[in-house]
Amino acid sequence: MILAIESATPLASVALVAGERVLGETVLPPEERVSATLISAIDRLLGESGRGPDGVTHVAVSAGPGSFTGLRVGMAAAKGFCLGWRLPLVPVPTLHALATRSRAGEALVCPVLDARKKEVYAGIFRWEGVKCLRVAPDAAVPPDALPDWFPEGNVLFCGDGTVPYGELLRARMGPRALFLPPGEGLPRASAVGLLAARTIREGGVPEARTVVPAYLRASEAERHRGKRGRAAPGN
Repeated sequence: MILAIESATPLASVALVAGERVLGETVLPPEERVSATLISAIDRLLGESGRGPDGVTHVAVSAGPGSFTGLRVGMAAAKGFCLGWRLPLVPVPTLHALATRSRAGEALVCPVLDARKKEVYAGIFRWEGVKCLRVAPDAAVPPDALPDWFPEGNVLFCGDGTVPYGELLRARMGPRALFLPPGEGLPRASAVGLLAARTIREGGVPEARTVVPAYLRASEAERHRGKRGRAAPGN
């Protein structure tokens, strides 16, 4: 049984997955701090499963890109469980997990998360049978750069970045830009767990201590430190 954690986005959640089945999932209250609710939500989920911590064989975590604070909280919690329970940690790319929630037929899938600062985190995926495969690396880009990624063919956009930038994509791509109904196609811990199960079957689990979040860009604090360093005399 896999304990999965998704906290890279404002809609955090936890889930239990066994094979191809989702045993349970809890979405955390968006108005509360993830750090204050994550552990209690996991305790309740394990209690409701009737199996408890002894039934957990792996811990999966949404590894980014996404909210810097959310990624740190989720990664710290996941590593804590892995060290305490002596379990393997499975990092799952956030955008890949999001893409797996969006069946698109022959269309490409482009998960888009609002990265603030007039940028989005985006990736490109396609479905081949039952597998959702990566086509290009994830990137942090201005939203008006996305239409240039797709000179032809239909593209299914998903994720919270479609809310502020959906009209831009429609204006540039016309009917080739496809969207899920409002409220669908958002990140879920269950998708993280199901993708982790595939990673485990394919033998791609790294050493837990080497796992770090995929931020894709420097944090605000790091950018400020860089500016001060460049301005300092003698540098």
